[in-house]
Amino acid sequence: MKNFPNAWVYIYLIVQMKGQNLSKLEQLKNKLTSVKRLTWKPIVGEGDGGLTASKFGGKPWLNADEEWPICPNCGKPMQLFLQLNLDELPQNLNTKFGSGILQFFYCTNQIIVEHDTGLFGRTVEECETLMMNLPHDMPIKGRIGVHVDWEGDIGKVKILACEQDCVSDCKGWSPFSRCQLVRIVKPKNSPVFFETPEIGNLFEPKLIIGWKEVNDYPNWLEIDDLEIRLDEDEKDFLDEILMEELHQKGDKLAGWADWVQYPEYPDCPICKHPMNQFVFHLESDDNIPYMWGDGGAGYIVQCSQHQEIVAFFWQCA
Repeated sequence: MKNFPNAWVYIYLIVQMKGQNLSKLEQLKNKLTSVKRLTWKPIVGEGDGGLTASKFGGKPWLNADEEWPICPNCGKPMQLFLQLNLDELPQNLNTKFGSGILQFFYCTNQIIVEHDTGLFGRTVEECETLMMNLPHDMPIKGRIGVHVDWEGDIGKVKILACEQDCVSDCKGWSPFSRCQLVRIVKPKNSPVFFETPEIGNLFEPKLIIGWKEVNDYPNWLEIDDLEIRLDEDEKDFLDEILMEELHQKGDKLAGWADWVQYPEYPDCPICKHPMNQFVFHLESDDNIPYMWGDGGAGYIVQCSQHQEIVAFFWQCA
């Protein structure tokens, strides 16, 4: 090889390394065979579809005796994030999650108020100085930021405050929080006819028109809990390639949760056993333009013994 041009030597080494990695990957897959699952990535199209359709956002099925779900904290309508027709899921799932329509509503309502400080400047520099040196006698509850509102040549310094945030008020990241509703409904004879209520930053609906089936493995946060013995080289290799080659990220049905912090399965309120039947992973800003905390992820889980019990929670870094 010493007579090869440097470029050919480099290519040879890359090919050799890739071959070694593929061999390691196959060995690792064999070791993880017992925890391999199928997951399904949603294929979406524009529009809402029918009331019983699987979708992100849009109009949900509501039985004739129902009204659009209201947040008990603010008294305003909650957003529909996800609807899954459990009777029309990929055939491999059969009745794994039961029958009917799974729905997940979540309150995204906030009350943002702008407070005028009475301070103003005539240049950008003056305004920046004022913003950095605001008087301490301006305690404003829920303060989330300071900005300059220019009116002609005058820049007025104003404070933005969040006076009501249902996610914070109700600990919306926790399972069974008051500002969320996740349930399985059984469609009755006919739905109620309704108009979508006024909701701030209403999501554009996306119809789920199909599913892409792929293999999925637990992320590294859960592998230790599964008591799979890996040596140090395997752990290092797993850490390098897991996200790209084994563990599926983004919105997905079934498979393994993409934990941001640590594996967390709430207890079923009926049998008190962990609700470890994983239903759906909702990634920040994937099919729904919503951020779970600071770039986190949301999880829908179910009790395998009591299929009517479903829960949602989210984690962030």
